[in-house]
Amino acid sequence: MSPSDALFEAFIKTDVTFRTQLDSSRKRKGAIQKDWHPGCTAIAALIIKNKLIVANASDCRAILCRSGIPYALSRDQVASCLEERECIIRAGSLVKWQVDTWRVGEAALQVTRSINDDDLKRAVTAKPEITSTTLSIEDEYIVIASDGLWDVVSEKDVVNIIRDTVKEAGMCSKRLATEAAERGRKDNITVIVIFLRSVSTAERIY
Repeated sequence: MSPSDALFEAFIKTDVTFRTQLDSSRKRKGAIQKDWHPGCTAIAALIIKNKLIVANASDCRAILCRSGIPYALSRDQVASCLEERECIIRAGSLVKWQVDTWRVGEAALQVTRSINDDDLKRAVTAKPEITSTTLSIEDEYIVIASDGLWDVVSEKDVVNIIRDTVKEAGMCSKRLATEAAERGRKDNITVIVIFLRSVSTAERIY
């Protein structure tokens, strides 16, 4: 099995396991209706030699900083994307404009792929979109984060913050999450920064 196939299978198995456990919990605890359809985003990165493979299902995002410039490693899978919206419609689900963006089904979900969300599972798949990138000596670090960061901090700003503000490499994730919170973001903010060079501080990269 190839690394891409392994990641793909991992997402599908995670989704199935999530729903199986949720069904057991419903029967055991008699969960109330509004708690019956939880869901979550998922993104994973795998490095094998000089290959970086990213699997994404939902609106998390990964970028690669190469020579000080951010390069996208994933694509947001949201209903505002025409291609994703058409996939949802072909699967027989409703897509509607609500509040300020396109949303899926009666649950008004913004994302088009996720783990669980079983009330929309006919259309909202857990199948990840997978990209493969060949790493080079110019590559400095990877940033993987939830939409809590990307909705308020641009990819360029992320690189600038790491370059100009963060001095200790271990503080990068905290600094970026703090920046998102200071910009008013109240949703989940999850950030991981993975350095691809053996450096003790972010400052030394530049």
